[in-house]
Amino acid sequence: MDSLLNALASGLSLGALYAVMALGFVVIYRATGVLNFAHGAFLLVGVYVASIVSEKHGYPAGVLAGLLAGAVVAVIAETVFLRHSRTQDHVTLTILTLGLNLLVVTEVSRRIGTETLPLRDPVGNEVVQLGAITMPTVRLIALVVAMVAIAAFLLLFRYTNWGLSMRVSNQDGEVAALMGVRLSVVSWTSWAIGGALAVLSGLFLASFPTPGVTPALADTAFRAFPAAVIGGLGSVGGALVGGVMLGMVEAFAATYEGSLGSWAHNLSGISAWVLLLVVLLLRPQGLFSARQVQRV
Repeated sequence: MDSLLNALASGLSLGALYAVMALGFVVIYRATGVLNFAHGAFLLVGVYVASIVSEKHGYPAGVLAGLLAGAVVAVIAETVFLRHSRTQDHVTLTILTLGLNLLVVTEVSRRIGTETLPLRDPVGNEVVQLGAITMPTVRLIALVVAMVAIAAFLLLFRYTNWGLSMRVSNQDGEVAALMGVRLSVVSWTSWAIGGALAVLSGLFLASFPTPGVTPALADTAFRAFPAAVIGGLGSVGGALVGGVMLGMVEAFAATYEGSLGSWAHNLSGISAWVLLLVVLLLRPQGLFSARQVQRV
């Protein structure tokens, strides 16, 4: 029972972080139709900057600098590379983000080298005991911060002019432009929000029990990608549900894979992709995306 409760707590905390990161994928996709594979680059740049700044100026300054760095790199990617590309084909632009990710991650990895950079967060390796549940304090804080971030985004998406502009432009960009919606503003702000959300998740994923900032941290963005697809790339609510599902599956796989025999070795590492495969086979458009009807 104790292992079950701990798996639930761990899965909920991890799932909340995956949901925040998946929101970044969804926001950019809804605004531009581009499936952004440079998410890992935004995450790694932001967390790397947070580590460097926190060493000199403290953790709060490092967090702010990291979030800003992730947002700025995302805006540069959108305004310099994607917007001025000779083609606006979404498939081609998606491939372009793969190249951007490789370029940026390679450069940041070169700067980090073989070291593991600490984030110097004030919580450190403290753990909290809640009845039978034992979990790192930073993961409990991550759950609270993720819930606040998700709530803030949903309010922004639902009740602001930016949210309305994004919803309208997603339905029909030409009509939205004729109505006065500045599509370029919607686009770059969406990329900035997506970059900042990636860094926010990365800051907690690089904290205890993870040793710190390494180049491999960029791969966590791809681990969150199935959450966006599972929920439906155009669905904000689907990203949240997909993130929680992904966190739960990964946490339970990590908890019980040792008792399932040799065939389940590293099951937690592939559980996200197994879940994605099952969902795509049963519902290719994702759990919460509306079915598209084509007239013939």
